[in-house]
Amino acid sequence: MIRLMRLSRHGLRCLLAFVVFVATLAPCEAAASVNAPVLLRILTPRTGEMIHSNQDKVAVRLLVLPASAFQKGLKIRMMLDGKIRPRVRRRASFTMDHVYRGKHALQAALVTKNGRIVTVSPVVVFYLWHASHFFHAASIQHAR
Repeated sequence: MIRLMRLSRHGLRCLLAFVVFVATLAPCEAAASVNAPVLLRILTPRTGEMIHSNQDKVAVRLLVLPASAFQKGLKIRMMLDGKIRPRVRRRASFTMDHVYRGKHALQAALVTKNGRIVTVSPVVVFYLWHASHFFHAASIQHAR
C-alpha cells in the first residue's frame, strides 16, 4: 500500500510537470494552423550524455506530438551550438554528421514550409568523445 502511494505521488508529479510544460508553450499563428498544441522534445542524446563516436556522427531521436504534424507539412530544423544546420528533416529519427569532439548544445524546432517556427525543444547539452590518434593500445605495449 505504501509503495503504491509513493508511485502515485511520483506519477502525479510527473503528470503535473508535463502539464506545466505544455501550458508554458507559447501559441503562435503557425501552431493555430496545426489545430493542436505541438510538443517537441529531444529523446537522444540525453542531457549530460557522453557519446563515443570516431565518425563524428550523432544519432538523434525526437518526440513529436501529435505525430500528424509531419502530415501537415511541418519539418524539423536542428540547431547545434547556436548555429542552424542546413539540412531540414522530415522524420523524428536521423543521424547528424560533422559533429566534432567536445561539448555541444542541441535544439530542435518545428517549422512550416514558409520557415515560421511552430515550437522549439528545450536545449540538450551533450559531449562527443572520440579516440585520440596520440593514444593507442599499440603504443602502450611498446612502452613496456
